[in-house]
Amino acid sequence: DEEKVIIASKFAALPWRTKREDVVKACKASVKRLGGQPIDLYQIHFPNAWSNEDYWDGLADAYDQGLVKSVGVSNYGVDALRACHAKLSERGIKLATNQIQMSLLYRWPIENGLLDACKE
Repeated sequence: DEEKVIIASKFAALPWRTKREDVVKACKASVKRLGGQPIDLYQIHFPNAWSNEDYWDGLADAYDQGLVKSVGVSNYGVDALRACHAKLSERGIKLATNQIQMSLLYRWPIENGLLDACKE
C-alpha cells in the first residue's frame, strides 16, 4: 500500500492582512514554497474581528483558482463556523474542517455545541 501525505497550510489572520487578496497572496506564496502543487487543505488559522467574510472570500478565490483542493478553518466557534459554511456554500464550496482543541480533559466543544455544529 502506498502512503499518501496530505499537505495543509494556514493563513494567519493578522490585523494588517484583512483583505481577501491577502489570503490569496499568502496561499500563492505557500504553493510556491511547497513546490508549485495545489495545497490539499488551506485553513484560516483563527477568526478575526474585522474581516472574516473577506477571509472566507479569499479561501473561495484560492479554491476557484486551483491553488487548494479543500478549505477549512481553525479555532472557530459555533456562530463563526456556521457563517463561514454559509458563505462558502454560496459559491458551491464545502467547508472541510474546523481544527480545534479537544481532548479527554478539554471537552468544551462538546459542551458548547461546537461538535454538533460540525456534524451538521
